[in-house]
Amino acid sequence: MKTSILLIGDEDRTNFYMEVLCTEGYSVSNITWEELYQEQDSGLETSTMIIRVVDENHDNPIVEELQWLMEQKEGIVPIIVITSLATPEQMVAWLDQGANDVIIEPIQWKVMMARIRNLLRVFANAARTDEEVIVVHDLKVNLRSRRVSRAGEYLMLTPKEYELLEFLARHVNEACTRGTILREVWGYDFAMDTNVVDVYIKHLRVKVDKGRDIKLIHTVRGIGYMLYTS
Repeated sequence: MKTSILLIGDEDRTNFYMEVLCTEGYSVSNITWEELYQEQDSGLETSTMIIRVVDENHDNPIVEELQWLMEQKEGIVPIIVITSLATPEQMVAWLDQGANDVIIEPIQWKVMMARIRNLLRVFANAARTDEEVIVVHDLKVNLRSRRVSRAGEYLMLTPKEYELLEFLARHVNEACTRGTILREVWGYDFAMDTNVVDVYIKHLRVKVDKGRDIKLIHTVRGIGYMLYTS
């Protein structure tokens, strides 16, 4: 079966990429962002890679697009952004919000094809690890992509915040002591006089629970913390 690549962008920007990718043996479909968002096109469901080709004057909110794509695909397919112009700050924002690669035009085509093959290989290998998405109420923790969402809203977590939340999610409904969390998340093999766990729990509560009727992160008095729905 051919790898299915979904090109998102206006035809005048994507026709060249479609022609070359088809020549390379990929199955490629093209749709504008407006059509994709409004029609929920089925090409999104079957795609194994997404390439967003951005216009030169990209006033459109690419960050919000990437967040939406991540929510739709739950981080299970690679996303590439192609643009002729981007500041380092824009590239960092796109990579932080879901893009797995950003390629600046003009493109060295052989290099780009190698990067495409590499991403497809990485995601295919990850798919064979049988990792799963942990669901706690309306919270989803994707163990493969390390993406977290609640009620469909993508949550921006730092690497250590994610590791802490993943640990709690793997032990849902279990009371986890501060010592255990320090050992498993921070790698401390002995008790330390530190409030780092409490500080990070506070950060997580702001991102996971603030403004929501149902709180998921709970304090277990005299012990530590746990993730559960009351």
